[in-house]
Amino acid sequence: MFELDSLDARLRSALVCPACRGKLGGSGVGLDCRTCGREYATGQGYPDFAPEISMKPGLGPFYLQDPLHVPKYEEVTRAAFLQIMGDNWDGAVAPGDEDDYLRQHLDVTEAPLLDLACGAGRWTRTLADYLGSAQVVGLDLSTAMLATIQQALPEVPVVRASALQLPFADRSLGAVNCSNALQLLPDPRAVLQEVGRCLRPGGRFTALTFLRARRPAYRYFQERHERTFNVRAFDAAELVAWLDSAGLETLDVTTAKSMVLLTAGRRRV
Repeated sequence: MFELDSLDARLRSALVCPACRGKLGGSGVGLDCRTCGREYATGQGYPDFAPEISMKPGLGPFYLQDPLHVPKYEEVTRAAFLQIMGDNWDGAVAPGDEDDYLRQHLDVTEAPLLDLACGAGRWTRTLADYLGSAQVVGLDLSTAMLATIQQALPEVPVVRASALQLPFADRSLGAVNCSNALQLLPDPRAVLQEVGRCLRPGGRFTALTFLRARRPAYRYFQERHERTFNVRAFDAAELVAWLDSAGLETLDVTTAKSMVLLTAGRRRV
């Protein structure tokens, strides 16, 4: 059962109604907004801030919400996706490299931390081990993924919400991570605007996503994958421009093949 009062104080104060950003109350079977009166069910053990929203169409989103496929996601699907979209056939970026990058570019003082589009909890576990479970919250739109992460990491709070309407107050988060997900979200530029809104001055944003392949033949192959799975690759300059418009200063851009690991910080002015 979800209990608002059980959350860490900083996380509890950060959580707001995504519709009007009003204060939330209630516990057990539901939360209610003290400003607009909206109610959010918590019967699955987490607040559902997007009951009317479903994932976008496409084979990729289908896999991420299919209960039969989700158990295979981490070991099979994600590894294959990294190979194809990122041209990562030789393991230029290994799972340990992803974990090391997060530990190098995030600090234990940057809490609470949102693991945006957390999926089954691949990076949530790394972040919780590093920052402490009470300082991390996972967010996803897939109920199948949330059920999986609840079973694997019961000590980490999770919420169901849209990345385009985050249920967090302005300047309330110390960090946001979005690993291997930005390419899947329906409007990445708008998502980064939401990230910028929620980060407090000096807060960090980290991400792993994919770049458009430079080799024409591989770009053709990558484009076919994009159309099939309803995902997209980016241009590095495009991402930096979007971060800048969201009030985020790019601090690091590390590329490997057609993958990019990046870090940005919320400007202090």
